Amino acid sequence: MFFMKGVKGMKSMKRDMTAALIVRWEKILLVHNRKHGGLRIEPPGGKVHKGEGFEESVVREAAEELGVAVRPVRLFGRYDTHSPEGGFVVRLYLCEITSGEPRVMEPDKIPEFGWYTVGEMERFRDDGTLVPNMVEALGEIREYIGA
Repeated sequence: MFFMKGVKGMKSMKRDMTAALIVRWEKILLVHNRKHGGLRIEPPGGKVHKGEGFEESVVREAAEELGVAVRPVRLFGRYDTHSPEGGFVVRLYLCEITSGEPRVMEPDKIPEFGWYTVGEMERFRDDGTLVPNMVEALGEIREYIGA
């Protein structure tokens, strides 16, 4: 179904997004993304382009946002989420960096990034800056890392 604002009985179609869960030394790579006048802390990722596969999308997004090549290892989880832009289905892929070191590629959009422990991610959750899909994934991430 397509989104038709104001038409009774019509539901919005959720857009597909992908995100890269990159783990190194029991820490998660997260970007600080400026969105809608605020700061959101999230894994590198974004909307899937038309004609693009999910794994292709996560590889492209990691390169665009952090200048690294990644290899998707496996689908880590699928999360329904909402933002001011609408509803999304986020596919979080466990990825490994195959070349390059993360660096700021889009300073106006993503001014910084960092490697964070699950405990630090919980603090971001508590202050409202961690994106909803990562809040939902925290327990699974904690279990995966063994933290």
